[in-house]
Amino acid sequence: MSDIARNDSSRVDHAPAGNTATGLLKLIALAFMFVDHSGKVLFGNMAEMRTIGRIAFPLYVWCMIVGFYRTRNVTRYLLRIMLVGLISQPFYLLGLNDLGRGEVHVGLIYMEKIAQPFAGGFSFPALWQVLYNIFMEKPNIFLTLLMGLVALCAIREKHWLRKSWGPCCFLLGMGILALIHDGKMDLILQKMGAPFENGITFGAIWEFLKVTFLETPNWFFPVVLASSLIWKYCGREHRPGQIWGPAAMILMATLLKADYNWRAIVFFIVLYGAQATRSGIAAVMVSYLFFWASKYSNAYTLFGLEIKPSVLPAPLSSPITALFGKISEAFALAGLPLVLIRFPKDIRLPKWLSYLLYPGHLAILIALRIIIFGWMP
Repeated sequence: MSDIARNDSSRVDHAPAGNTATGLLKLIALAFMFVDHSGKVLFGNMAEMRTIGRIAFPLYVWCMIVGFYRTRNVTRYLLRIMLVGLISQPFYLLGLNDLGRGEVHVGLIYMEKIAQPFAGGFSFPALWQVLYNIFMEKPNIFLTLLMGLVALCAIREKHWLRKSWGPCCFLLGMGILALIHDGKMDLILQKMGAPFENGITFGAIWEFLKVTFLETPNWFFPVVLASSLIWKYCGREHRPGQIWGPAAMILMATLLKADYNWRAIVFFIVLYGAQATRSGIAAVMVSYLFFWASKYSNAYTLFGLEIKPSVLPAPLSSPITALFGKISEAFALAGLPLVLIRFPKDIRLPKWLSYLLYPGHLAILIALRIIIFGWMP
């Protein structure tokens, strides 16, 4: 139980019915993820390797659900996930980013893009833009995992989000504001940071407050006020976290362009709801991953073999077609037996090692990219 849930007698939390050998599962998921990322950066985005790598994400989600059930302190669990995500972000950008042009070189070509706001000299807006480029423009998978866990906390710990309603309303207001401005969060943050271009002064602070709350047309103040009033109105008996927590995480996953986007948060929620029975776990994974795969365009070759679903009867051609998406999420069903079948033994990984596996494999990819392709084009 979590630090908050220990005193909550109304909590209902069933033990996971599937495989709880998370040490082994994390290593297996890491192997599939390494195949996926190697296929992207070392083998020209090889579709077969990327398809095999789809197995990794559902395994990680299941490990997070098991860890969420076992943890004694959910707040520390969330902080660890956030810290590892921050540490991993520079490795993620250098290891997997291709600038959208298929380039595979590491080094100055991307560092120049990151530092470009400083071309005109140091300023607070430029510093904020650099931080945005590093941590928010293209976040790694740990942001998705963090928001998925927050959604689960909101569902299980019915008073958890009520204790932090102020920051939650602020984030929700920022999210709605970004949605009104076509999701361009960086432009909003630049506008709010512009008064501090020449340093922090009383005049700059006043200008910041005026731009944020008084300038018209301005939606920030009414959005934050309205969300705060709604939050407070819900009160203890209405369990606001169970409604607003998952909704806010789905919204933020979309606005922050989190890896696997809002579908990953929904997957967290429905798999957590089905964790008590193996049949429920299987039903969720089969149905949801087929739905997920249907959102991708189809490619009819796999490992050099041509797939012709159209020659099959109509009731079969549609699900078979869904299995062969361009990057098929439905192929993750190959990992379903790993989730359902309990291993007789587990590997007890040191906690620090289990968290460093992700940035560690990215560091290896960076080294391999430099060896194969060089530091610069």
